[in-house]
Amino acid sequence: MNNKRTIPKETLPSPGILLLDDASLCPVAFNREALQILAFPVRSEGSKHCQTEVLRQIKAKLVAGLPKGARSYVTTLRSGNRTYLCRALNLSFDGGEEEFGKGASTLLLIERPGVPAHIRESRVCRKFGLSPRECQVVALLVKGMTTKEVAKELNLSANTVKSFLRMIMAKMGVSTRAGVVGKLHENIQP
Repeated sequence: MNNKRTIPKETLPSPGILLLDDASLCPVAFNREALQILAFPVRSEGSKHCQTEVLRQIKAKLVAGLPKGARSYVTTLRSGNRTYLCRALNLSFDGGEEEFGKGASTLLLIERPGVPAHIRESRVCRKFGLSPRECQVVALLVKGMTTKEVAKELNLSANTVKSFLRMIMAKMGVSTRAGVVGKLHENIQP
């Protein structure tokens, strides 16, 4: 029997999706991921406080004011230590039915950027003698994932991920996760 574990393909976490009424900036609909991103560090178990925080964060973090009252949406968003890319898609409902709302709405897609090419291509991982699994852990670390998130993504225990991180740090000659990321960026080859 073959006991080899397969390494899952790299997947990005689900994006946050937020549908806003353009006139009021009130959310018409949003998914759990958008709630978690915008309400961080508040837990998103559907509490009223969490939804109020989302409303506050929409105006504070997502809307970029322009001269003469014009409005635009940001292209990047910081939430905790993570950076997200934001894309705004303008929608209008011309079906004539009032239940859908009048006027325009904006669909915001909030997602993490992909893994940088220098990591994906494994040149830096080969330079430090990292195994394919260690390279995969590094790629997820660069995306800002926590130990628990990496463990879930790779179907490993959190202790196994911590062990991988210790080995990676030893091979790279650093003592922190930030040191790993810094070494990667120092060793980018053109």
